[in-house]
Amino acid sequence: MKRTLHKSKLEIRIAEIESSTSSTIDAAMEIIALCRTRLWELRDKVTVQAFSDDREEIEFFKYTKQIPMVNLIYYTEVLDFELNCPATDLEALRKLVKARSKKWNAFFTTHSDFIKYMKLKLNHFDAQFFTRKYTVDYFGKYKPSYMLDPQFNTSHDRLWARIQAGQQAMIYIRDRLASTINSNKSSDLYWTSSKVSLTELVYALYVSRAFNHGKADIKQIARAFEHMFNFNLGDCYRTYIGICARKKDRAKFLDELSYRLSQHIEKSDA
Repeated sequence: MKRTLHKSKLEIRIAEIESSTSSTIDAAMEIIALCRTRLWELRDKVTVQAFSDDREEIEFFKYTKQIPMVNLIYYTEVLDFELNCPATDLEALRKLVKARSKKWNAFFTTHSDFIKYMKLKLNHFDAQFFTRKYTVDYFGKYKPSYMLDPQFNTSHDRLWARIQAGQQAMIYIRDRLASTINSNKSSDLYWTSSKVSLTELVYALYVSRAFNHGKADIKQIARAFEHMFNFNLGDCYRTYIGICARKKDRAKFLDELSYRLSQHIEKSDA
């Protein structure tokens, strides 16, 4: 029973939405709807066709279902953050980021043993965590997520998705704060081409090891460009996935730069 068919397609579509939508709020809302649809499709498959064995069930709940679920939770967090984000008050933004970071750190501490289990790529409890066999029928007033839909949830698959989404959300809100601080010290140059074009340039400089003797990471370079050109790149990696998904002309902007420079040099020589 194949359940990984839509994984790459979903990630590519998310990257396309991010790269083509200027508003973070609009992009988040569209991606949330997309992920919900994908989860419903996966649920329909699970209810109609049974897993062949525990290994297949673990694969589904530990990996396949995680793609839409992590993105659903992550973009819900992004949407909520942006809707509550103060427009001009930097101090209020600092407080909001601090509060959100405190909430997530408390959550990570509570589930630190499970996080270690997953980070170490252990599997001895996978049947308990990622199959639907190991559930408890009575919880009193408390109803965990898998009790709400026992056919499509295990005891830990949603927890793992929330942990992954929370880790991404922490990066997002901290980068958002850093970007806002940098924008208050902006230059008078403005990037007026597309987000995808700037991402091409950032990645080209990164892979060519042009900064700090190759020791600068992609986020450092991206933040520097955001500051220099008064432009919010968002999630560079997701935009990069969209670039990789192109059928042809993957480095379209860089090819155009090379062509235009060559033309200029030839005219200068004439």
